[in-house]
Amino acid sequence: MLKNIIIGTLLCFIWGCATSPVIVTDSDSNYDLSSYKSFKIEPPKINNSVETISINPILIQRIERALETSLESKGLRSMDEADLVVRFYIGTQREVDRSLDLGSSYGYYGRSYLDSRDVKFIRVEEDEISIRFHDSKSDDVVWYAFTRFKRSKNLSDQDAVNSLIEEAVAKF
Repeated sequence: MLKNIIIGTLLCFIWGCATSPVIVTDSDSNYDLSSYKSFKIEPPKINNSVETISINPILIQRIERALETSLESKGLRSMDEADLVVRFYIGTQREVDRSLDLGSSYGYYGRSYLDSRDVKFIRVEEDEISIRFHDSKSDDVVWYAFTRFKRSKNLSDQDAVNSLIEEAVAKF
């Protein structure tokens, strides 16, 4: 009995620690999303400026393929003259995190105290994807999704991109 409780608690803990990206979505209630039957994807334009040098053009192609697959699985058709124009943007948020190692030392008369022995600065990069569905007639945004995810090697895999985009578009 105790063994089952421990295993159950451990599984709940492991399941709770599994992280998936938080996807924020929003839609304009003035538009009926079920009325859209076709889509056209417009990928971001990459120019030769310093701001876009770190954007991976292969990742853009993977996202475009994943969007096309996800939208077609929802019953929409890809067309040049579509009712829905899909645009997506990729960015990178760079931060510096600080970690602190508190250690104990001994001072005068053998009394211990806490001091900061080691401060580490860690550069953290999070990629961001913004997906916007525009009404082709008015160019208004009718649906929006945004997510941040940690850059990892598995995003160089089409399957990883497919699952991220599929999770986002599932809320459409």
